[in-house]
Amino acid sequence: MAILSILRDIRALFTKNDAVNDLWYILAASAITSLNHPEDIEPVYALVEQSIDESVKLSQSEKEEAKIHAVLRLREGILKSFIASGFPKTINGLKHLNIATPEPINAKLPKTPFRKEDSWEAILRGRERGKALFAKIYDKHTERVLTDMHTFYPDLGQVAIHQLYGPVISNTSLLSGKESSLVLVTGLKAQDIAAQLRGHTYGALHQGATREDLSNINAMVNMLCKHYGVSLPKAKL
Repeated sequence: MAILSILRDIRALFTKNDAVNDLWYILAASAITSLNHPEDIEPVYALVEQSIDESVKLSQSEKEEAKIHAVLRLREGILKSFIASGFPKTINGLKHLNIATPEPINAKLPKTPFRKEDSWEAILRGRERGKALFAKIYDKHTERVLTDMHTFYPDLGQVAIHQLYGPVISNTSLLSGKESSLVLVTGLKAQDIAAQLRGHTYGALHQGATREDLSNINAMVNMLCKHYGVSLPKAKL
């Protein structure tokens, strides 16, 4: 079955109760990146663009804005997926999204980072935001998780808060806390990493995700794994 057919099924899965839900393509991109098929980010964007172009409710200028919005959210979702999938996969996913993005849209995308670290105060604010998010995700298990990280390697917890949770995960300029958590859940599910999947599943629920969201991710990842001919993940959502 062609990837476009799979993607249409994924879109239907996520939008069956909400015709304007655009979470599907962000999570599909996260799963595809994690499964190391970055070339299929291009048909993800093509399907998004087609849906926008077919809308009879949008003017031409609104369609352009919708495409810009979609690319920005796709970029952010693929970027955040590196925390679950690894940086090389993220680079390749973003490369293929850039290839798929039409030049008129690309020309109107921001040319400077959303994340500002131009002062020590900004860096400290980010770290505090990261600490707060870490505590929200792990809830009553926060101290135990941090203690375990320190035991494994004292630098591990510091890197998690200062480099991952602070500047990356906790930034909600383009994706909400819930959406960001679901990106991580998707990547961990696709790679079958059970221990971290369990923690981030609870974290997603703490940020407003529903059991239906998790069920949809489970179905989507299984669909893509079957398409790519890889073993279905055993880790439970």
